[in-house]
Amino acid sequence: MSRAAKYTTAIVVAHLLVNVVHGVAHREMHVGLSRSGSVFVVAVVLILPLIAMALVCAGQRRPGLVLLLLSMLASLVFGLYHHFLAVSPDHVHSQPASPWGIAFIFTAYGLLITEAIGTYVGVYFLGSRSLDS
Repeated sequence: MSRAAKYTTAIVVAHLLVNVVHGVAHREMHVGLSRSGSVFVVAVVLILPLIAMALVCAGQRRPGLVLLLLSMLASLVFGLYHHFLAVSPDHVHSQPASPWGIAFIFTAYGLLITEAIGTYVGVYFLGSRSLDS
C-alpha cells in the first residue's frame, strides 16, 4: 500500500468515525438540516471521501486525491459556516452543556480538524513528484 493510500485511508476513516458520532449528536439534540443540507452531507461529506479512498487504494491516485481534496475542502467550508459562523441551532454556541451538547461541540471541532487534514493530504500528495509515494 502506498503512502498516499495509507494517509488517505487514515484520514477518511477518522473523518467517518467523527461524522458518525456527530450525526448521532445531531439526532439526539434534535438539530436538523435542510433537505439540501442533508443531501450535501450524505453525498459530499460522507460518500465522496469513501469513493476517493477507494480510488487511491485501487491505484487511481490522481482522481482519488483530487476527489479527496475537493470533498474535504467543500466539507470544511460547509462545516465552518454552519458550526462556527451562521447563527443557527447548528452553531456550536447554541448547544447546551449536556453530554450530547458537548459531544456535538467536540465532534464539530473534530470534523474541522479532519477536513483540514484531509484537504492537506490531497494537496500534499497531488503536489508530490511521484503519486506512488
